[in-house]
Amino acid sequence: MGNLNEKSISCYGHSRGDIYRQRQDLSQFSLASFVNNWSGRSYISGTSQHSSYSVSRPWSRVSRRRWKESTLSNPYHIAKATWPVPYIEAVFLPEFKIKGPITESSFQVLKPLSYGAFGQVFHVKKIDTGDDYAMKILSKSKIISESAVQQVKDEARIQSTCGHNPFIVNCPFYWQSRKQLFIVSDYISGGELLDLCRSCITLPETLVQIYVAELALALDFLHNAGVIYRDLKLENILLDSDGHCQLIDFGLAKWLRYGDRTNTICGTLQYIAPEVLSREPYGHAADWWSLGVLACCMLCGQFPESVVAAAAAVALAGDEAGDVPADGHGGHDGEPRPSPRPSASASAGRPPDALQRCSAAARDMVARLLDRDPRRRLRTLHSLQTIAFYLNFSFADVRARKVHPRDLFENLLEVRRQKTEDVDAPFQDFDSIVPTIV
Repeated sequence: MGNLNEKSISCYGHSRGDIYRQRQDLSQFSLASFVNNWSGRSYISGTSQHSSYSVSRPWSRVSRRRWKESTLSNPYHIAKATWPVPYIEAVFLPEFKIKGPITESSFQVLKPLSYGAFGQVFHVKKIDTGDDYAMKILSKSKIISESAVQQVKDEARIQSTCGHNPFIVNCPFYWQSRKQLFIVSDYISGGELLDLCRSCITLPETLVQIYVAELALALDFLHNAGVIYRDLKLENILLDSDGHCQLIDFGLAKWLRYGDRTNTICGTLQYIAPEVLSREPYGHAADWWSLGVLACCMLCGQFPESVVAAAAAVALAGDEAGDVPADGHGGHDGEPRPSPRPSASASAGRPPDALQRCSAAARDMVARLLDRDPRRRLRTLHSLQTIAFYLNFSFADVRARKVHPRDLFENLLEVRRQKTEDVDAPFQDFDSIVPTIV
């Protein structure tokens, strides 16, 4: 009888152990099945020797490494419990990746090139290849304090999307550190188009044909990609080794579908279209107005007269009202500040008298681009190709870069060097030309 009771107790104990183990196996199987359907790897990682070792290490090190090496590169690792990325880094994702194989230590700084509102641009050399680049280093704290995070992210995304165009500078590398953003673009060695205009005072119409065509091709590409540039000017156009235009600095560019409108007042005063200054909703036609101002400067060495008056009036009124700071910058995209509304006569793009020395076809092109009514303005590549100034001109050869502008202006520069004219006289109306957001 005692043996029977003992056996019964043993059997019960055995049965309970089996039931416990079965339930445990079932629980593990169910959890593994659930997690595997979710992430595919989390269950293995949770029971692996490496993961167990990692858990015992300081979280400040292992979690940050995991986030950079796994979560940002492999979506299956999203199920891992990781330490969150700091706000000052997360806010610039995904355009600016956290440091990867390319960092600032991959480059050697050669010299500073320019200064901007948020940082500096340096001429750098990539150490492993020896290639030259321009590196823009931006301060995160300044960007955040000025509420310009989306503006900088749009700049990076637009350049990465549109940089393969032959007349837009390519930007192959973007990343961020804890305190700075880095944008690395191709180094353009030919200088600014502004320098060429100051050296030559006026450019021959054959050269203006090429440059306006190249810039029109770049604008047409951007507009069809859903981008409005909003800061076309001589300083933002660099010349490469063959003399071709390269459009740079997309800091004021914005995603805008073709046909849509925006209302932020931004750009450089001397190039801003009248509908922008009048605080009216505007579209991509504003970029073509800026192209007309630029064409006028190249042809006769002067800005349109009434554009000069409008810029001076807006700057003066803004200073008196306190709307335009001394550095020329106001609000940011999405947060326009009040600004004076210039009169219609002040906003009209009347060409200067010096343009009368140009051909009728050239004057006609400038007049069409500087039409105050954006509905009548020359605002498409197709319309530009049909005007008299581009009669028998091949835009296909320009797009294929078969025409080399350097061949045209090298002789011109040599002739100009022999003269003693005051090269700054045509630009005496402006002490400086800086981007402005009113």
